[in-house]
Amino acid sequence: MTSPTLPLTHTTTCPDQRTRRRRRLALTAAAVAGVSMVTTGAFASWNASTTATSGALNAANGTVTMVDANGGTFNSAVANLLPGDYFHRYVNLTNDGSATAPFAGTLAGTGDLGAQLSAAVDTCSVPWTAPGGVSTCTGTTTPLLASAPITSPVNVTYGTIASVQYVRYTFTFSSAAPATMQGKTGAIAATVNTALVGGRNRTTS
Repeated sequence: MTSPTLPLTHTTTCPDQRTRRRRRLALTAAAVAGVSMVTTGAFASWNASTTATSGALNAANGTVTMVDANGGTFNSAVANLLPGDYFHRYVNLTNDGSATAPFAGTLAGTGDLGAQLSAAVDTCSVPWTAPGGVSTCTGTTTPLLASAPITSPVNVTYGTIASVQYVRYTFTFSSAAPATMQGKTGAIAATVNTALVGGRNRTTS
């Protein structure tokens, strides 16, 4: 008896299946390559930047005003001076600049009578008053110059002024002035100046 013959089977892959498999393999390889590139840092950085500018920078300026206190009395005439007589003159020194600064100046007598004068300089922490012609400081008095002849210019150091300094000059006619000074005239010249000095830390100014 002859056994029945079984049909032979043969599995074949169609072209479409092979193409899809190759695509899957290619995509898998690309994904693996992408992971590898990220882990090596090729795309593992973000760039960020910013800028900052300072506030405005301003250079200092220095100016000073010498104003005769009590209505311009520094320029008023003094009559009938006798040996040993004295008189006061008042000046407000105002720092008009943008920075606290040291101030200095000179005093000088001119003419025949001016050469016979000496001067002393004081400041008051508040404006000077002169009720009844008597010079009074109701605050704190600070001497700047002891009595000195002003035949030639005398230096006066006013110190550091932030805003206003109230100054009193006391001028004295020499007690040894000879009789030849009778009828002579003269004048007084006062100058004030400042020199702004740098080198300071301005971080918090």
